[in-house]
This record gives sequence, C-alpha cells and structure tokens, in this order.
Amino acid sequence: MATPIVVPPVGCPNQDLTVSLWLARVGEQVFAGDRVVELLMPGIIFDVESSCSGIITSYECQPGTKVREGNVLGWIEQEQLDS
Repeated sequence: MATPIVVPPVGCPNQDLTVSLWLARVGEQVFAGDRVVELLMPGIIFDVESSCSGIITSYECQPGTKVREGNVLGWIEQEQLDS
C-alpha cells in the first residue's frame, strides 16, 4: 500500500516552506522514524520523518519547490508483513 510523505504541521499553516533536499533516494528502504526529506522556512531547518517502513517509490516535490502543511512530498510503498 502506498503511503504519502506529508508536510507535517509546523504551527504556521500559511507559511511557505522550501524542499531543501531528499535524505532518502527513490528505491531506498526506509524505516518508520527515519528522516527522509529536509524542509526550510526562514530561520528554521527541519526534517520530515517516514511514518512507516517501506521503499521510497517517488518524489512529488523536487528541491527548491515551495510547499505548505499537508502537501504530499513523495510516496512510500509499505512493506508487507508475512502472516
């Protein structure tokens, strides 16, 4: 199941943020809590964490893109657990 990587609430819903760089590449395995993308806003740099374990399948936003809270940054294909 594909899970979006979303810009989390930062306390300023109308503030533009800029995608600085991706810390995980498309095709790379990540685990819940891993830092996957760095965002910038004036005077602040922060990382967005993966909400699940899986494989990064795509980026919706490239470095330099302006985003806001709730925007989808990319996608993770969740790992299937064996029953």
